[in-house]
Amino acid sequence: MMAARRTMFIQTATTPNEDALQFIPGVPVLSEDGSKRTVEFTSPREGLKSPLATRLFAIEGVKGIMYGSDFVTVRKDPDFPWQLMKPDIYSAIMDHFSSGRALMREDDQQGKPADSMDVADHDSEIVAEIKELLETRVRPAIQEDGGDLDFVSFNEGTGIVKIRLRGACRGCSSSTVTLKHGVEGMLSYYIPEVSGVEDVGDELEAQANKEFEKLEKSLASDNKQD
Repeated sequence: MMAARRTMFIQTATTPNEDALQFIPGVPVLSEDGSKRTVEFTSPREGLKSPLATRLFAIEGVKGIMYGSDFVTVRKDPDFPWQLMKPDIYSAIMDHFSSGRALMREDDQQGKPADSMDVADHDSEIVAEIKELLETRVRPAIQEDGGDLDFVSFNEGTGIVKIRLRGACRGCSSSTVTLKHGVEGMLSYYIPEVSGVEDVGDELEAQANKEFEKLEKSLASDNKQD
């Protein structure tokens, strides 16, 4: 184990978001099958699903983590400088991959989550085309920058495609430009029915947090009654 630790060399890659960095350990991270699937944790609570994420969230300033096929993207609070955080992040990643531990806890390895880009039986022809373009034309470039995106929905009445930007794309000032001039322009060029693209990631996250708070209050109320 010590030999593996000494020979591991972790590279870093900058992203368009100055508060997000890619850490590349030189070994497969999420999968060894070439899958483009990613897993993101936006809070310490979500990070409990992964031993590595749990340790990374313990580092002061870490705001989010995303695993890709061969990289780990870490997002930080703007008030915390990378030069103070990098040594702890390097140590956490090196220790994890040198230990041979599973990336996800056993309870969370039962089956892979569905990928939003997978074409479902109920998807319309237009939705299938949108997913195909996002998967083949947009996703590879975004993942190279330590981010990813999910397909959320397409409204055939308004022509609006809703997506969720993840990883380094969260909170990135250039993501708005990418969304409008890159994703929206490309989709509307190939699919005339598309009139616009919206990122609803913050909205969905706020809804999820609200539901979790309601659940916590309900559980607390039940415990008091007991």
